[in-house]
Amino acid sequence: MLWRCSVKDSEWFQKEFDKIPNLYICDGHHRTASAYNVGKQRRERYLKTGIPYTGEEPFNYFMTLFYPANNLAIMDYNRLLKSLNGMSSKQFMDKIGNNFDIKELAKGADTRPGALHKFSLHIDHKWYSMSLKPGSLNTKTPIT
Repeated sequence: MLWRCSVKDSEWFQKEFDKIPNLYICDGHHRTASAYNVGKQRRERYLKTGIPYTGEEPFNYFMTLFYPANNLAIMDYNRLLKSLNGMSSKQFMDKIGNNFDIKELAKGADTRPGALHKFSLHIDHKWYSMSLKPGSLNTKTPIT
């Protein structure tokens, strides 16, 4: 259902949204980036026409949904490699070892990563913990 807000209601919403210091886009980050890029292209085309730009044009907005963190359950994000691109398991492990500290996990250990920049790897019937090495991440982008 959609409800039309009064100007007074929209002012209240604006004040409430201004209280949110940070947002994490856990699903839809590609759609968000695409919506931004389309809006930017439309804005550029619009400006070339010479029509006064107000910032209220529809291309400046896209629909979104906010949930408080205590209502979210972020699920595991698993990937499966179909091929090591001709590498042996050892070659693959050596290659990813350039950016990760890798330790074999004990049998029966929890395989879920417990912190940011930690990953688990299952290869050759063994589980490994992988921790991103300092300096391996490009921190000049907002994606961490």
